[in-house]
Amino acid sequence: MRFRNCLVALVAGSMMVGLQSVRAAEPADPTPVFKHVDPDFSLTPKYLISASPQTRRPIMMILDQLGLAAPLDRAGIDIHGHIEGSYTLNFDSPRGRQNPFRLFDFEHNKVLLNQLDLTVDRLVNYRNARKWDVGFTVEFMYGADAGFIHSNGLFDYFDSPRSPENQPDLTQAYLDIVVPIGTGLRLRVGKFVNLVGYEAIDPTVPINPGSSAEIDFYSRSFIFGIGYPFTHTGVLATYDVAKNVTVTAGITRGDEQSVRDNNGSAAFLGSVNWVINKQMALYVSNSTGPEQFKDSSHYRSTFDATFYYTPDNHWSFAGNGYFLYDAAGAANGGAGHLYALAALAGYKINDYLTLKGRGEWYHDPEGVRAPQNTNLYEVTLGASVYPFPHDRWGQNLKIRPEIRYDWSDHRLFNNKQHQFTFEVDVVVRL
Repeated sequence: MRFRNCLVALVAGSMMVGLQSVRAAEPADPTPVFKHVDPDFSLTPKYLISASPQTRRPIMMILDQLGLAAPLDRAGIDIHGHIEGSYTLNFDSPRGRQNPFRLFDFEHNKVLLNQLDLTVDRLVNYRNARKWDVGFTVEFMYGADAGFIHSNGLFDYFDSPRSPENQPDLTQAYLDIVVPIGTGLRLRVGKFVNLVGYEAIDPTVPINPGSSAEIDFYSRSFIFGIGYPFTHTGVLATYDVAKNVTVTAGITRGDEQSVRDNNGSAAFLGSVNWVINKQMALYVSNSTGPEQFKDSSHYRSTFDATFYYTPDNHWSFAGNGYFLYDAAGAANGGAGHLYALAALAGYKINDYLTLKGRGEWYHDPEGVRAPQNTNLYEVTLGASVYPFPHDRWGQNLKIRPEIRYDWSDHRLFNNKQHQFTFEVDVVVRL
């Protein structure tokens, strides 16, 4: 009861601050936190899921108790979000209290409010659609992470990502339009999170959908922090070309561009998701277009592939490869490329505890995102802890402690070749 009362107070306060992510409402039940309702697509990335992947969450449960949820249910609208806070300790005591090549966890010895995130949305099922339908998502974030993910023209007027420390951001705002042709077509129009890669801004999004053994971490990979864009603005079409093969393709304004564009040129964004069977899936994605400021002739292209393997209810594995080519991205202004490889594994001991590990190699020969001829390596060991996995309210609390070791063949970590950190984040789904 004490946890429930605290959570109710937390939700009630956060509902006044913003608006975050969504799903069509379901009756509350004691099923696992991530329940996928479409078994044939159980390894489909979250952005492709066409029905609610989660149990009913606290905001909607509170609205139920207040008698306000029924109209939202009838309209297929859901309101939910999350709160994330963290602490990072660098045992090498870096100068300036900064952890090089790290993103949301770049500050040493500091407690952060990473994300206060709220979403309102109405999901639509495009698969086998027999009529037109319209859905939407509006996601709003406030916190320390927001300063790093601003798109061009939206909340980018602050002096820096840490001035002030906590900033707002409109992470997503788009319409989904279902067109009843063939197996069902979905058009997405607006601002949405990046499709390339296996990691997400949202700490509640599973890296490996369909598996109960989580392999997500608070600290993101090198390639997520210095390689991927975070959001796009444009138009995407999603279509199932075969029973277990989904293709998404469209045009955007480019990496991190929204109400303004740095060069006025369009870019391509697309992916193919193949659910091979109930244990394996392959996800391949690409973005290609001119990304340099006031330069529409030099193209940047990224290719990313992730293979998922979930042999049983306890083990989960993933392997990722990333390649980037930029015709004008090298340190000398010429063509450059970089690539990265990562391997992840998780083992679910029980409903309370999952252990997980990640290894990564990042190579940047021409200095596209790091000094020339840079090799970066990292090994991360962590856990996902659910203190109250069977409680209707407490199942929404997740704690992720981890230890991480980074090293390089150059002195890139405060004039050292390595850094060693401990960090933990606490996530409450709302």
